[in-house]
Amino acid sequence: MPRLAQPAGSEDAQDPVALLGNLVKASILRYVRSHPGSTIRPICDALALVSTTVQPRLNELEAAGLVTSDPPWAEGTDRRGIVVRYSVNDEAVTDLYLRLGMALGEF
Repeated sequence: MPRLAQPAGSEDAQDPVALLGNLVKASILRYVRSHPGSTIRPICDALALVSTTVQPRLNELEAAGLVTSDPPWAEGTDRRGIVVRYSVNDEAVTDLYLRLGMALGEF
């Protein structure tokens, strides 16, 4: 028996829902989209969250191509002590939004 129920016809919504998955990720995207070039401290302050909550989600959003960083992240790279600025990949977020809308029957 599967762990999670998957309704018939829900395949199109699976990726968008998994990528956004929770309010923390959605809030990070909203903040960074309106404040491009933000570092982690202002993101954490604005969302009233600690960096140990925000950083892993930023990494997930970056790995999914929804957020970009300067300098870019590479697996195995240690960025301690380096100021990293985050921006939203507007094209990728728009694509995700459209895919979710189509899956929900909005478009």
